[in-house]
Amino acid sequence: MKEIKVKDIIKITNAKMLCGNEEEVLSSFKKDTREILEGDTYVGIKGENLNGSEFFEEAFKNGAKACILDNVGISDEILKKYKDKVILITENTITAMQEIAKYKRSFYNIPVIGITGSVGKTSTKDIIASVMSKKYKTLKTIRKL
Repeated sequence: MKEIKVKDIIKITNAKMLCGNEEEVLSSFKKDTREILEGDTYVGIKGENLNGSEFFEEAFKNGAKACILDNVGISDEILKKYKDKVILITENTITAMQEIAKYKRSFYNIPVIGITGSVGKTSTKDIIASVMSKKYKTLKTIRKL
């Protein structure tokens, strides 16, 4: 499997690197600091009431090696504290994650089934996965995001 390096993310998302190593490989992305495992990349999502980018220090304390953040200001003092970690700033982390997903998807030449609509998506997904798994190796999402 092809690795995604920081320099690839910078290129595809037009992110600005505040600190870290461009050669660092990033593989597991999480949007909840409570789910961070050692070596994960935290993505700060800006919502209506909270800006997840403000919790990047918690992500580092929980083991993240990198953070992709919405356009936030970080003091020089804090940057020095995390000089061995990767901090990337983007205009919009949701758009950045879409671009990263599209980039990662381009590594594989496999069929994908997308299900849209306002009612019945989960049960339809489960039915399709069940039928397809009779003949093919099948993956499906585990839970709603």
